Amino acid sequence: MKCFECGTELPESTRFCGYCGSKIIDPNASTMVVEVEESEAMLARVRRIFDGEYKVESELARGGMAIVYRATEIALQRSIALKVLRPDIGLSAAAAERFKREAQTVASLDHPNIIPVYRVGLLGGIFHIAMKFIEGRSLEAILESQGALPVPVALTVLCDAARGLAFANQRGIVHRDVKAGNILIDSEGRVIVSDFGVALRASDVTLTVAGTLIGTPAYMSPEQCSGARAGPQSDQYSLAVVAFQMLAGATPFQSDTLAGIIQHHFFTPPPDLRFARQDIPPALLDVIGRALGKNPTERFGSTSDMLTAIEHTTSRRILRDLARGNSAPRINTGTFPALPDMPTLAVPPARPAVARATRARRALRSLAYVAAVVLVAGAGWAVTRFTSPAASPASTARTPPPLSAPAPAAATRPALTGKLRLLTSPSSAEILVDGRRVGIGGIVDLRIPTGARRLRVQAAGYQAWDTTLFVQTGVTHTLGRVTLRVPSE
Repeated sequence: MKCFECGTELPESTRFCGYCGSKIIDPNASTMVVEVEESEAMLARVRRIFDGEYKVESELARGGMAIVYRATEIALQRSIALKVLRPDIGLSAAAAERFKREAQTVASLDHPNIIPVYRVGLLGGIFHIAMKFIEGRSLEAILESQGALPVPVALTVLCDAARGLAFANQRGIVHRDVKAGNILIDSEGRVIVSDFGVALRASDVTLTVAGTLIGTPAYMSPEQCSGARAGPQSDQYSLAVVAFQMLAGATPFQSDTLAGIIQHHFFTPPPDLRFARQDIPPALLDVIGRALGKNPTERFGSTSDMLTAIEHTTSRRILRDLARGNSAPRINTGTFPALPDMPTLAVPPARPAVARATRARRALRSLAYVAAVVLVAGAGWAVTRFTSPAASPASTARTPPPLSAPAPAAATRPALTGKLRLLTSPSSAEILVDGRRVGIGGIVDLRIPTGARRLRVQAAGYQAWDTTLFVQTGVTHTLGRVTLRVPSE
C-alpha cells in the first residue's frame, strides 16, 4: 500500500508511515462519512503543494471526495478549475491507478456538453485534475434561487446533459455522480456536464474521519446504494432525478436520515409529477418514469435510447426528420391582404454641374429643331407660290375642308383577377364565393376578382367554414383541403 500523505510504498501491515509519520488506514475498511477539514488550512496546503504550477485563488466547491478550487495555470496563464482529492481519502494502489487511468480517458473526451480536462496527475501525495473554468452557474445554484423551471428550459438542459452522457457511455465512461451540482450552465446558456467519469466507488476508498458522505444520496441509483458497480443505467437514473428536480423544484425522495433516502430508492415509487404541475408533456413523464425504474433492466438499453426518447418530446425531432427528407405535419396558412399601390417615386435631382450641361444640350437640340422646321416651311411656301395658279374666290370656296383624323378608340382595361384552388372533405360540399356557388368538392384555378372575397364551404350535416380571402392580381391562392367538422366535434 501507499502512504496517502507522501505516497511512500509501505508493507500491508504498517500502521504508521516511516517517512512522514502519518497514520495508515486499512483500505478494506468502509466508513461512509468523514469530518470536513478546515478550509483555510487546506487552501494553504494546496497553495504550497502546487506553487509554481498553479496559482490557487479560492475554493469553489467541496464534496465528500474532492475539493474544487479556482486557479490560474501559470505556464499558459489561463483560468482553470482545480479538483483535488481530499487527503483524508485512502486509496489502494490498484484503486489509485484505476482512478488515474479513467481520469486520463475522460481527458480524451471531446464533446461540447462535456467539460474539457487539461491535466491529470499526482503531486505532493494529492491527486488533482485541471479542468476548464466555466463562467456561469451550476444547475443546483439556479434551482436553489429559481425553483422549478419552465418545461422548455428543463427539456433543453435534459437533452444537452443526456447528449454528453450518451457520448461518454458509448466510449465506456460512466459518470457515477450525475447531479444538479455537476451540471453547469455557462454565460451563453450552454449546458456542460462536469466531474465526468472520475467519481470513485465506495469500495475504492477508506474515509477516516466523520462528517461527509461519499456520493450524493438524493441522486444515487438503487444499485449504487447497494454497493454494486454502476453502469450507463445508473447515469440514466440520476439524470431522471435531475429532470424531476427541474420540473418539481425538489428531488423525488426526501428523508431526515440517510437510511430513509436509501430505502426510498429501493422500494418507494417516485411521486406523480402531475401533482406538482399540469403542463408536462405525457411523453416526457414516460421518459422520466422509465429512467427511474428500480431495476436497471427496466430503464433504457442505452443512454442514446434515452436521448432519442427525450428528443421525441421536442421540436428537434421534427427538424431532424426534415433534414432526412421526411415530411412533417402540414400547417394551413392564410393569405395576406393585397399590398397598397405605391405612388411613383420622384427621380432625385442631378448634380448641379451635370444638370447645367444637360439643360444646355437640350436647348441646342430645341434651337436646331425650330430652325429646321422654319427652313422646310419657307421652302414649301416658295414652291407653292411660284408653281401653282392663282386661286379664285370660287375655287377657294369649293375646296373642301381637310378631314380631321378620327379619335382613337379608348383601350379596354382588362379585369383584374386571381386564381383559387381548394378541395373539400366531404367531397359533396359546396364552395361559394361572395354567396355564389362556384363548385362542389373542389375547384382548380378558378378566376375570381381581386380584393376581399367571402369564401364559404358548406354541406348538409356539417358545420360550415367561412373566411375572408384577399385575392391578389395574378396570384394563385392554394388553400389545400378544407375539412368540415360534424357538430359533435
